[in-house]
Amino acid sequence: MQVDVDLLRRTLKFHGLTNEIAGKALGVSRDAFQRRLRERSFRIDEIHTLMRTVPLTKDEVWQIFFSE
Repeated sequence: MQVDVDLLRRTLKFHGLTNEIAGKALGVSRDAFQRRLRERSFRIDEIHTLMRTVPLTKDEVWQIFFSE
């Protein structure tokens, strides 16, 4: 699984969300969320949470989290 971090960051910004808000939604700190971005590592349950928080369409989820 290859995460398109740039697209995720742009999408969060478009919706007015910060790394801190996204981290809180996942139950982690801002620093932990940023680490996940750097490592391009998100669990499926975290993807589901972000899908509801941002909100993301199914197509956006595929583009961001399952890009090749």
